[in-house]
Amino acid sequence: MAQLPKFLIADDPVTDPENEYIFHTEKPRFFAKRVEEDEETAYIDIVEEIDNVEEFYKNDPDKKQELLEQLEDWYYSYMEWLEEGEAGDDDEEDEE
Repeated sequence: MAQLPKFLIADDPVTDPENEYIFHTEKPRFFAKRVEEDEETAYIDIVEEIDNVEEFYKNDPDKKQELLEQLEDWYYSYMEWLEEGEAGDDDEEDEE
């Protein structure tokens, strides 16, 4: 069986169209999402645990924070990739 990527995007446009989740496929497995407190403040946070994250890191908040920072970097790279794809779609339409 092929190795899964470390992070995957998960969404449900039918029953939960407003949210996009990130699935961490390695232990500790969990779902996270981008939480917007207001127009200026947003962050990535765990919203559902499959494995107990605190227990996995033996209550070491630095390791948990490091993982969340990796996830955040990955997510924002993903968002940039999406934007580039949308910009590329506009260029293709212009050529037609």
